[in-house]
Amino acid sequence: MAKIQRGPGNVPTRTWGSGYKDLVWALGMSDDFTLSAKDQAKRAYENLDKVLADLGTDKTKILSATVILNDIGNKPMTDKIWAEWIGGDPAHWPERSCHGVTLHAGNQIEIRVVAVRDDPDA
Repeated sequence: MAKIQRGPGNVPTRTWGSGYKDLVWALGMSDDFTLSAKDQAKRAYENLDKVLADLGTDKTKILSATVILNDIGNKPMTDKIWAEWIGGDPAHWPERSCHGVTLHAGNQIEIRVVAVRDDPDA
């Protein structure tokens, strides 16, 4: 049976990413909820880059992304940061949706992605 790979997390009982065969599920969020919404968004993308790298992939291989915002009014600002982060090559643009929900404890943004990677068990 193929091995499930778990990425690091910052809370006991949780991980920020998992990989199975050639698929990766990853989460990007800030590790400092005292930051502004803009700075949390930037930090979330930095952390997502780390999780993807730990699991053997990167943002150019994302298939699907869901951006979850504590305040949907921050969507235009978040869209700008997304565009800077994902880059200008349409070959790297995944399907993406954005939702406004109530997040916990000062958290302003979570980014959930599914990406591909080379199958480490192949």
